[in-house]
Amino acid sequence: MNNIIVSFCIATFQRYEVLAELIDDILSVYSDKFEVVICDDRSLDDSIAKLKEINDPRLKIYVNDKNVGSLQNIYKTLEYGQGRYLFYLNDRDNIDKLKIDELLRILEIFDEENVAFAKCVFGYPNTEKYHIFEKGRDSLVSLACRMDHPTGIIFKRDNWKRIRNRRFLFQKEKYGDYPMNQICAILGRNYKGAFIFGNICDVYHHRIDFKNTKSGFYKGRKDKRLFYTPEVIFREIVIGQKMLKNIGVNQEIRREILISRYTEYLSWCVTKYRDIVIDPVYTSHYNVSLPQDFIHVFIMSIWNGIKLWTRTRSLCSNTDKVTLKLINEVTRKEYVQFLKDIYKDELQKRDVKVADAKTLIYKQEEVLKVYERWIKVLQNNNTISKCLLKNKCYEVGIYGMGRIGKHLFDELKDSEIYVKYVIDQNICKYTQFYKEVPCYSIDSELPKSDLIIVTIPSEATEIMNKLRKRTNCQLRSINDILFASHY
Repeated sequence: MNNIIVSFCIATFQRYEVLAELIDDILSVYSDKFEVVICDDRSLDDSIAKLKEINDPRLKIYVNDKNVGSLQNIYKTLEYGQGRYLFYLNDRDNIDKLKIDELLRILEIFDEENVAFAKCVFGYPNTEKYHIFEKGRDSLVSLACRMDHPTGIIFKRDNWKRIRNRRFLFQKEKYGDYPMNQICAILGRNYKGAFIFGNICDVYHHRIDFKNTKSGFYKGRKDKRLFYTPEVIFREIVIGQKMLKNIGVNQEIRREILISRYTEYLSWCVTKYRDIVIDPVYTSHYNVSLPQDFIHVFIMSIWNGIKLWTRTRSLCSNTDKVTLKLINEVTRKEYVQFLKDIYKDELQKRDVKVADAKTLIYKQEEVLKVYERWIKVLQNNNTISKCLLKNKCYEVGIYGMGRIGKHLFDELKDSEIYVKYVIDQNICKYTQFYKEVPCYSIDSELPKSDLIIVTIPSEATEIMNKLRKRTNCQLRSINDILFASHY
């Protein structure tokens, strides 16, 4: 009987430095229930030789006879996996090693429930760590034919192997840049799908500085348009609708998926466009430079939406008045929301007090959510200290000595965990309360520790990004720790 629950399948090409960090993170978890499968697409540097120096029986290394391109390399990597589930990771991406044990537990449940495929998504729902969708409509509408990043997509190997001619689905000319999501359509028709929450893939922790690194994938492309442009979006919508029709999905479900995807993608083109053009992940990484002034962004947002709207309408026959009406309604709502957001921005600039009040309410709500999760941990006879010991985090630092930080300190000081130091902007205020523990500011030279826990949930991402410039220690938010504590 196969003891390997999951194969972490990583396709790579000349990114050894970031890949080595990813491999080290995964293999640092003591378990024989997973393997790490690497497929190198014939790197021209010394990546292959360095990979073969890593001595761990759970690491399986394969090298292509010739360079086959990124999509075919993804396919070959998944083919090599021997686990009950195949978990795909890009070499530049991340997985939170503190959550691997919980991931294994979830996948064992999925195996019993015959879940054929899943997607890791960002979020911390109060009541659940995962959600299973029934086969057919629910799985298709939730997971099929989405323009999703491949990291965190999971296939049950038995179901993956049942897909005939699956290699041909990784032909970009026919199946676009997101073939794994077409596979979700094939599986969703006959099997259960699922979401896994908790940010297991740690989407905000990038192993590459996108401002200084250009995308090799887009470098050789004739079509330099990116995922948020209406031309690329429309192409993927067409590919998805053809796939659904070819596998026999009825018109009602196809329409529901079309409207769902169109609603999401139109927001990329219109409301979210202004955020995308200033993000280095979407601009400098792909070697594009887009104007960011208000007038240009406003005009492009309007124009992009119009192009996507007219092209999507062309997919519907004149007799399909239901779909046309829904598309028009979604478009109207999106433009209304776009104009409302602009108006709100102007109001916020004029009335800072209102913005501060909303921020305060948001922060308080996030604190309450943390306490709710903490209570669930305690109700299950677990503690944060037990989770840290299990993951070999014996010396920790605590960032933020507000209410949550104080409670965390009180729990850990009576355990086997050593609180090595605390970090807070207001050092003088807290030094008198924690005389036995060194206090540092975020700009200090921080001592080495096994882990730094950020206890400010509403600002955790920003704080961890700052800390990464000051220390090489592991960084996790209080929410990450509670998730790993099996609440």
